[in-house]
Amino acid sequence: MQKNIGVKKLLLKLTLLALPFVIWPLVEVFLLPMNFFTFRIWETLSVNTVRLMSGPFYPNMYMRMVEEGELAPHTEFAEKRLVEWRTDEYGYRNSDTKHDVLLIGDSNITGAKLSQDETLASVLENKLHKEVYSFAPATMNRFLATDRFMEVPPELVIVSSIERRIPELPAVGENGIGSKVRNFTGNLINSSPILVSMAVTADRISKLGLYHYTLANIERATGRKSYISYNNEFFIEGEVANREFSEEEITHIADVLESYKNALAKRGIKFMFLPIPNKENIYHQLLPSQKKPTFLPRLMAKLDERGVEYVNTQNPFDSLYQQNQVSLYPADDAHWNDVAVKVAAQLVAKHVNMARNEEETTSGNKKSLVNYTGR
Repeated sequence: MQKNIGVKKLLLKLTLLALPFVIWPLVEVFLLPMNFFTFRIWETLSVNTVRLMSGPFYPNMYMRMVEEGELAPHTEFAEKRLVEWRTDEYGYRNSDTKHDVLLIGDSNITGAKLSQDETLASVLENKLHKEVYSFAPATMNRFLATDRFMEVPPELVIVSSIERRIPELPAVGENGIGSKVRNFTGNLINSSPILVSMAVTADRISKLGLYHYTLANIERATGRKSYISYNNEFFIEGEVANREFSEEEITHIADVLESYKNALAKRGIKFMFLPIPNKENIYHQLLPSQKKPTFLPRLMAKLDERGVEYVNTQNPFDSLYQQNQVSLYPADDAHWNDVAVKVAAQLVAKHVNMARNEEETTSGNKKSLVNYTGR
């Protein structure tokens, strides 16, 4: 009997000890504002552990928040900026799901530290006068496995990547099963508002906002959090970003991009590649070595040989920064800013319109030839 009482007391003490750790995540989710412990909307709305949902963010959300850059949050170097976000029913950063043109890419395409109307999808939509959809962050394989794009395919797919992530672009077919599973589970969850609410709630509980917020503050206070900074500009990789690539590496990347073009051609969809230079690339003179990288020019030359369409952002970005001292990246962040987005949108629109004019000219010549020959 005495033994049972001792066991009960021990269990009670353990329960009381664990209770705060059980209750606090529920307090975060049900009582505190969603962004109470975050410095960006990205962390607030991003899917953390329930990666069975359709998209990378919680669906049907609207949020406004004063954000700080990812490289120096909660420091004296942080540049605060009011940002607005909307996500669609699939959990991507769009106001609707229409898609004449589809952008596949990383956080630059999503628009980290940019407001909704400053994202590439929004700016490009105004220039092309077509519906532009941001499918980011995502991959080509995720696109190829997504039912809704098979049912209503876009006219053009633009694959974009920040320079440092280009070598990691997966070839067609890599992780194909995972993409198909995500498509199935995402459709299942989206079929019921209750399942969507349960998935979002479970994911928010898993984030443990207070824990990560406290840990980050301790790392900053103790100097364990390191920053790469030169001339009051913060970088994500520093000198490493401008490393040299072998010919084999360049060829492999060109093979991957050509596989994207061929996979889309089978579906009657046009393809375009949009590389985004690293901050270290355009601002290379601020780094200790001042070494200018050769990766993008070499890759573009290889794509020319393959007949793979791309937009050259390297030269215009170089000219704007080197000759006109136009800032293209926030000082406290590695993503491009609204000025760089406008430049890229102008380049993409020009490329698309030129291709359209060439097609119309070719089509007109064919019609003239048919009339001339009497066929």
